[in-house]
Amino acid sequence: MLHLDTISRWVALTTGRTLDQHAADPIPAAAHLPEAAATLRHLRTELLLAVDRLRTLLINEDDLSGSTSTVAGPVETIRELAREYRYARNWIDTLIDDPARAKYADANPGRSLRRRYINPGDTVLVVLPHTDSCRKQQLAGRTSRVQVGESDAKLRLPGSVAPLRLSHANAGIYRDPAEGGLYILQSAADEPTASGH
Repeated sequence: MLHLDTISRWVALTTGRTLDQHAADPIPAAAHLPEAAATLRHLRTELLLAVDRLRTLLINEDDLSGSTSTVAGPVETIRELAREYRYARNWIDTLIDDPARAKYADANPGRSLRRRYINPGDTVLVVLPHTDSCRKQQLAGRTSRVQVGESDAKLRLPGSVAPLRLSHANAGIYRDPAEGGLYILQSAADEPTASGH
């Protein structure tokens, strides 16, 4: 079994679905869960590092040899990060508690998916997720070719001159928290059998 990070494990235990399964669900609250988890994961890591820096400063008695700002600065950083963490936690809790997401999950089993790892510069076929942005642009659920960038993707719509830029989250591109690589999701049912059929 692939290693799951703390936030991914927590979401899976809380909802009964992995973040990948949520990403494939045609419900906006579910489609936003991978992005919300990434935000919470990032802020949790930053908060942990800031607390660790303050702890190290106190253990080394640096607060006694410097000015009062030696401690005040790191404490203010922790306060700011804690505020941002609270907002991120509220966002993910709202998505988890969304009635439409829960109703869909209860009525439909989570899809069997596999990850296909990709790199910036690749052009890949994706199913655009049901995020609010994709729904607003009438792109949700559409199978499209996108060119992968470092932080976004280019999509050329039929009849358009200029490509449309989508964030990774809106292009169905995700970052593996353990490995750091980018991946897209493919239905495991679409994989060829061992005989090649």
